[in-house]
Order: sequence, then C-alpha cells, then structure tokens
Amino acid sequence: MKFNVIYGPLKYFNECLPAEDTINLTELIRWSDARRNNPLEDKLIGSYENLVVFGDEYGGVTEAFIEMFVLGIISFQEFLGYSEVYLHNPPNRIVGQIERYKEEFNLEVGIKQFEHSKITKSEIKRIRDEFSGTILGQERAKDSLLQNLYDIVSPKKRKPKVIMLYGPPGVGKTETANFINNIVNDGQKIFRKQFSMYHNDSFYSYIFGDRSNSFAKDLIERESNVILLDEFDKCNKLFYSAFYQLFDEGVFEDKYYEVNLDNAIFLCTSNYRSVAEIKRNLGEAIYSRFDGFVEYVELAEDVKLKLINDIFASEVELLDEQDKDFIYEYNVNGFKIPELLKTQVNVLNNVREIRRYLKQMIAIPLVERL
Repeated sequence: MKFNVIYGPLKYFNECLPAEDTINLTELIRWSDARRNNPLEDKLIGSYENLVVFGDEYGGVTEAFIEMFVLGIISFQEFLGYSEVYLHNPPNRIVGQIERYKEEFNLEVGIKQFEHSKITKSEIKRIRDEFSGTILGQERAKDSLLQNLYDIVSPKKRKPKVIMLYGPPGVGKTETANFINNIVNDGQKIFRKQFSMYHNDSFYSYIFGDRSNSFAKDLIERESNVILLDEFDKCNKLFYSAFYQLFDEGVFEDKYYEVNLDNAIFLCTSNYRSVAEIKRNLGEAIYSRFDGFVEYVELAEDVKLKLINDIFASEVELLDEQDKDFIYEYNVNGFKIPELLKTQVNVLNNVREIRRYLKQMIAIPLVERL
C-alpha cells in the first residue's frame, strides 16, 4: 500500500487525486458503522482503488480513531481493496504512525508539498510603480514598505518578513496587503485573520491546537504566502507568545501540526499612531520581533476628493443600466451626488466613511423612485 502525503491548499490536493475509483474517509466510516450494525453489509467490498482523506475529515473522527489511524486504514484494505491512500495535510501523529509501521507492513510513502511564491525584484518594481494608483495619499508608507520588503528577494533569505502597518483606520493598511498579494500571488486568495474577533477561550484552542479548527491547520491550507493579521493589537496579549518562533524562524507548531513558512510576508495592522505606542502596548517581546514599522497617515483633502469620485464611479457601476442613468443625472439643488458630498469633505475621515455615505446617498433617491 502506498501513502501519498500531500501538504497545501485544497485546490492543490484535488489536482493530485486520481479521477475515479475513490472512496473518502467519511464514506469509509459510514460503511464501517453500517457493517458493524449489519455484518451482511458488503456492497462496497473491493469497489475502490484509492482512499482519499481530506483535511477537514480528521476533525470528524474520534481521538481513538486518530491514535489507531494507520492500522485502521490497513485493516479496512482487506474489505475495500484500495492500494493507494491520499492524505491531505495529516496531523503529525498520523505521519509518525506511517513511519512507525512502514517496514512492518511494507508501506510505500510519497510526500508532496505545495510551493508558495517568493517575491521577486520585478514584483517589488510593480509594487513601487502601481502603489500610488491603488493606495492614495500614502507616499511615505510606500517608500518605507519597499525598503522593508526588498531584502526578502535574496535567494539566501528564507526567514519570513514581519511588518507592522500602523495608523488611523480606513486609510489603506488592509488594502495594501491585498494589493501586494494580488501582485505576488495573482489569482490566489490572501490569508487573512481578523484578530479583533479573538478574545475568549476559543482563540486559545485555535492558536495552540485543535484537529478540526486551528491556526496551524489554516496556515498549511493557505493559498498565498502573503499573510494579513488584521488588527493584531486587538487580541489578548497572552497569545503573543505563540508568534515568537513563527516571527523568528518561520515555524509554527501546535500539538497536531508543524508548519514551515519560509519566505512568507506577514503584514500586521494596528490603529496605533506611533512606534512608541506600539512598543508600550504590545510589549518588548513581540515588538522586537517585527522587521519594520510602516506608518499610514490621515488622508489629505485632495485625496478624499479623488476618493469620492472613484468610489462613486465604482458603486454606480454595480447598478443596472436604468438605475445607473438615473443616478448620473440625479442632483440636489444643482449638485450631483459626488459634488454634494465634497461640500462635507472635512468631516470625512477615511475610505470607509466615504463609501458608507455614498452608498446611502445613492440608495435614497433610488428607493424614493420605486
């Protein structure tokens, strides 16, 4: 029997699978339970060439099943006939069992690892050339970001780059992470975790190890090597210790998984207004592990005026043709919607506020017109 151990996103795993003659772990267990209840249940016997175990299926079985996983798979082979087993991101415990029983049961083992993109000089150049057209009003942030990113292009560099993007909300920090990901990992989803959501005991199990839902498991399954930890300052400080080895060495471990994050780009965001404030609030231990700090500033008036035009155009494009024509012609006392909002530009602080007000101003006349 051959065990194919495949690490990476689900899409990559599916690409490695045979097209037919497969049974998955959930179906195997369902058959096993039915057979236990009815010994004559044998309709699946010898029907399959391959057993497939998806990453989400490990969390659906008992701890006892995991402890005897490989022996169980070997014993079921007699009834189901499969000769190859495909394991998607198996916990370390299962990989250890394969090694332990390899000689005794003459197991063949193949390991495949999804290769994440490493940022290149040409991509650094694209970030430099395209940044200002995407992230408005943050020229100093652009220069600082490029300086922090450049050395990671070296072939000798494997340690992840860890950068804090800080400043007021809604001025381009999260958009910067998405922008970089679109250049470095075109077509692949950015890995993003919103740390403001994590305050309770569930975050403990998520960070330090759970078979069905864990940070390590999510990291293994990520498509992108650009990792956004949004509002990093909002989680309980007790959890920062989990990131020491990750930021230092590019390795994250919990009781089930060990993940290597060579060449990853970690972009952490916070709403702090200075590096001194970051150090004071996060603490020296985690502060010292950042490679750089990139400041984002309040939006200047000319930037907000341009954003009003751009966001208005993008929101109207989402409408059907009839509503679109109506909104472009609509005015209040001679003011079109964008011009009307521009008269209040001084009370608008960021992109989110501009978008929210524009959506409301577009919706009101459309609803009244019904």
